[in-house]
Amino acid sequence: MTRALFYLCLAGFSLAAFGRDCVPSDELWSKPRNAASILGEKAIRQCALPMLDDAGARLRLRHAPDEEAQWRAADLRWWLIALGLEPGRIAVAEDRKATEPLVLELTETK
Repeated sequence: MTRALFYLCLAGFSLAAFGRDCVPSDELWSKPRNAASILGEKAIRQCALPMLDDAGARLRLRHAPDEEAQWRAADLRWWLIALGLEPGRIAVAEDRKATEPLVLELTETK
């Protein structure tokens, strides 16, 4: 059920997110999250959709070195897994030069 909801919510979005950073809005973190709020976030849809259609796609959640950003990355990773993305395709990495608290980076394995 949840996976079907995930696919339906992502249908129709561009697949051209490779090589582009997606930055979730600060509003996402200002209230309790649920599947609808995660799937309603444009940055998440833009970087998650290509993972569904490309088995070689990987998502890296780059976060700033502070505790809040680390928490955001871990929370989002668990939500994406709960919504049906494979855990092995989602990495979390600290970015000491980050200008944003959290950035989703979609890559493709060679």
